[in-house]
Amino acid sequence: MSKIIKVIFFTFLFFFFSILISEEYSTIVQGNDEDVSELLRKALNQSILKVLGSQRDFNLNQQTFKKLNPDRYIKEYKFINYKNEEALEVKIDLKALQEKLLRLNLGISFLKNPKVAAWIFCKSDFSSLQAAKSLEQKCKFTKKELNNIANERGITLIYPILDSQDIRLFSLENNSETESLTIFNDRYPSDGWFFCEISSINEWCFLPREIDKKSSRLDTETRYKPTVGFNILVDNLYSKQRLKPKYKSKQPYYVEISGLNKFIEHKNLEEKLQNILFISNLSLLSLRNNSATYSFYLLSEEKNLIDYLIEIDNLNFLGKEKRKVFLAYGDK
Repeated sequence: MSKIIKVIFFTFLFFFFSILISEEYSTIVQGNDEDVSELLRKALNQSILKVLGSQRDFNLNQQTFKKLNPDRYIKEYKFINYKNEEALEVKIDLKALQEKLLRLNLGISFLKNPKVAAWIFCKSDFSSLQAAKSLEQKCKFTKKELNNIANERGITLIYPILDSQDIRLFSLENNSETESLTIFNDRYPSDGWFFCEISSINEWCFLPREIDKKSSRLDTETRYKPTVGFNILVDNLYSKQRLKPKYKSKQPYYVEISGLNKFIEHKNLEEKLQNILFISNLSLLSLRNNSATYSFYLLSEEKNLIDYLIEIDNLNFLGKEKRKVFLAYGDK
């Protein structure tokens, strides 16, 4: 595919700064002839990959992850029937895992359940019945590989049905080259997309030049094998909503919240502060005159703290001094 492919996207990429709270996370693992300890290790690795949001970082830190004790991050597990086969459902202590990765100075992603539109075009091969069947099996195998990666990385894959309405979105020339491709993606709203051509000879995928733009050209100069291209796309998606840590602050930070007229208001806000995963050693210093002052250590940039705090309902940002943030409780 050497000619320029123009792609017009009529959809918004819904990246959002997710509220950074602790929660349990469940994953399902299967394996042939693997004992429980091996499956638990597999579940932990799968969870690490999801939290990191980066296949590259996962690969670079494999030796470090091997030293982690699964018992510290696994809350419970049970055997279940999954797709008519025995599997292990594992509950992960998400906050503990996130905190550990931050302490290892690794970034973690907060883009939840992103959707990716996979435009998989299987080029017809009518040279023989066997050739047609072989291409069909090849396309099924490619989708199976992509589905496995999607499950491991927490991605929802959307396959356009390629009916007459979809086929009108692009045209093919000489059954070998794409002359032009215009995708009106409002039919399949997603956070990201990619395009693949699969033939009896090879299979190549192409990514957009700018994944966070609603209108972008496809990069036709760089081609990838389907699984490689998909992983690169997912890494790029997760990187847009990624908490990038630094070492723990050597000096404490403070937050002062005024306007707390009821004790329940104070307790609710304290619980939310305790659940901010890049805060450690939270301590109440004073509670007087309808105000509460807390101290804590930051495990990330100050901007992440402020971005989080201003998203809390009924909490208004008043200003900040060096290592201290002032907030007021009340209607926004």
